[in-house]
Amino acid sequence: MFLRVLVFSLVTMVFSGILNALQAATGPSPELIQLVQFAPALGVGVMFLLFRRTTRVDARFTPPALERSALIVGIVVAAMAVSVLVHVIAGRPWRADGLPFPFWVLVITMVIGAAGEELGWRAYLQPYLQTRFSVLRSSLVVGVLWGFWHIGGFEHGLAYMGLFVVMATALSVVMGAVLRGARRTNLVVATAAHAAVNLSLILLFTEEDGNLFPMAVLAVVWTIAAVAVSSVQVRRAVEVEDRAARPVRLG
Repeated sequence: MFLRVLVFSLVTMVFSGILNALQAATGPSPELIQLVQFAPALGVGVMFLLFRRTTRVDARFTPPALERSALIVGIVVAAMAVSVLVHVIAGRPWRADGLPFPFWVLVITMVIGAAGEELGWRAYLQPYLQTRFSVLRSSLVVGVLWGFWHIGGFEHGLAYMGLFVVMATALSVVMGAVLRGARRTNLVVATAAHAAVNLSLILLFTEEDGNLFPMAVLAVVWTIAAVAVSSVQVRRAVEVEDRAARPVRLG
């Protein structure tokens, strides 16, 4: 298992470098779409070629996917609303001056880019890790890899990057909890969550300029959300075990 995770990570990083170079050479605005977002999807393609029989991608589109998508988008909206409230209380600016492109265009590109990432992170790597590890542990591993994969954040310093990794890992835990029992609809649900987060960051915050305050707020808020969601999952698991352990009365 470790070998496959390592291979996937290395292949994804190689494709990331190639796509970043391609973007720099061809010139599409990174504010519209970042080609590097398709690196995880290309990584899955390589894994499929190397391990065809055991490479599975959870990408079904079913009614439960819509329900889970609505749930995770609701959680994103709540987390971002709390983050805005913290900015207001602290007297910090929280709203960007304007959008670089029309909102509907950003929605389309954010969904496409998020799908490119989530095909690798939550549709492939998460289910693969869960064949051996718990949902929580798998989510933590995916979150850390996902966070450090955004290697460009290091240009803003170690503190910024550390906070970003914390936020990404916490968000991964929340997504993993919502995906539990989602009947192989990981790609749809995770794409909805990822796109919602990216759109919220563009609309509400300027954390990508290296400002530590919004990144710190987002890291704390998402960590609290991850702890809360994980606690609910643990409590439900205990309740299920208790019901299963109760004696059944016959007659």
